[in-house]
Amino acid sequence: MVSISVQKAQALIRSLERLYSADNLKQFPSTVFWALGEIIDGGSFSLDTVDLKTGEVISETSENRLMSAEIKNRTVELVPTNPAIPMVREGSKDAIRLSSCIAQRRFEQAPLHLDVSVSIRKRHRRVVPLEIPGHAASVTVNRDTDFTDEETLLLSLAAPHVALAHRNLQRLESLRAAGAQVVPGPQDLKRIGLTSREAEVLHWVMKGKQDGAIAGILKISVRTVHYHIARVLKKLQSESRASASYEAMLKLKASWSHPRPIHSNTPSVRLLYPSTSAPSKIDLESKSA
Repeated sequence: MVSISVQKAQALIRSLERLYSADNLKQFPSTVFWALGEIIDGGSFSLDTVDLKTGEVISETSENRLMSAEIKNRTVELVPTNPAIPMVREGSKDAIRLSSCIAQRRFEQAPLHLDVSVSIRKRHRRVVPLEIPGHAASVTVNRDTDFTDEETLLLSLAAPHVALAHRNLQRLESLRAAGAQVVPGPQDLKRIGLTSREAEVLHWVMKGKQDGAIAGILKISVRTVHYHIARVLKKLQSESRASASYEAMLKLKASWSHPRPIHSNTPSVRLLYPSTSAPSKIDLESKSA
């Protein structure tokens, strides 16, 4: 049995809040690195994707400024040799210990360890899988000291949320691409139960504007923008701006197909959340991952 301290449980809550704060896929890597830094001390992070059709590799790391161009290029070259890749491709949901994939002595003789891990002085790894269609994708946590059972459990609890946050952003990017010419206007968004100001704020969120820009456009304070966004999230039962935008589009599509009064009892379509319990309800005597 692995216990999670109250302090670490609070850190996990902060981590999950940050995970869902990214507004677009470009922000996602840095947001994930920042979020996981709440629960893992002294770690460095990388987000790696391998296109299963073309073999193209994209790797982004939290230590870009500290890594030489040679090591960055070598990292990209060796990503497909990561021993955890087969488990990622098989759809593993939890944080993966490399020791579950390969003997430590054998890994220490592999180029990925000799050319990359040793160079950046990070000997130990945990891999958090992502679900990206057509790709083997994961976030790798690197550290010089080994991970405790508590830290591995925290990563496993965070893993499905990392994947969900990424899926939500993928959906939002698809919606933005499909509706690049036609983003729902405030009058449209009022049809799903938002006030005039909430509809205006969500409209600009869906157009990719940041809080400061929205405040300037609407001539209100950033704090007021935050207030209206919080109200929108509550009304649309969403954990992030990305999922709120997606939820709004679903509700609008349903209202256009089947016009009904806004107070209709017709159930709304909502994003599915991972089965992992919310951090406020974490069983502090969770079983080891």
